[in-house]
Amino acid sequence: MKPTAPTPSTFRLWLDLARAGNFPSVWSNVLAALILSGAGADAWPSIDGIILTFLAGSLAYAGGTTLNDVFDAGFDRKHRPERAIPRGQISRGTAGWVGGLQLASGLGLLVWLNASPWAAAGLAATILGYNWLHKRWTGSVILMAGCRVMLAVTIATLPGHYFQPIFVGWITVLFIYIVVLSLLARREYHPGAPTEKLGKLVRKMLAFIPFVDAVALLVITAWIPALISALTVPLGKWAQRKAASG
Repeated sequence: MKPTAPTPSTFRLWLDLARAGNFPSVWSNVLAALILSGAGADAWPSIDGIILTFLAGSLAYAGGTTLNDVFDAGFDRKHRPERAIPRGQISRGTAGWVGGLQLASGLGLLVWLNASPWAAAGLAATILGYNWLHKRWTGSVILMAGCRVMLAVTIATLPGHYFQPIFVGWITVLFIYIVVLSLLARREYHPGAPTEKLGKLVRKMLAFIPFVDAVALLVITAWIPALISALTVPLGKWAQRKAASG
């Protein structure tokens, strides 16, 4: 008789819905946004500010990915039946409420920190638009990349932060990188596609997003932030083994 796989804990299921394996790359993006839109390599934000923006970014990301599984429940029943909602481990309604609360909390925290409400609303619209359209429109990869870019843009509207040339250059490269990553991810479900090989490549590219941040930080000689971003790559690989990332 084939042994039965252990049932994941409820906490683990919520981490999987939140794609917690990708949190390190989100933290790296947030750090890069704070430094590249700030006063320079030697002007660090306060520790409280860093922690709160990390928390806001994580909540917004978790909300977006949890809602992604809510929107995709029908598709996942056919193609990803191992996920929590198709298996009935978490109800679609509960996931919708939790994801909505996570997203609202993350955006609300950014606004509380005095980020532009308009930028936060743009981030919300991009996340929800992607979740609604990504199985219907190939061009939604633009919205996927836009989610991370709009998080950075929202952070750049915090007091004392500006849209400097290095910041604009960084988000442009980040946007292109994630568009390419997203196009590869979409190919996983094409008939005859090497699903396992593409899945590994996509997970690796997700983990290596912080290298884009690190290179931009090195341009302004922000050595310590660049090192921190680089270190989130192995951290991200470890997190992907512990929680879902795809």
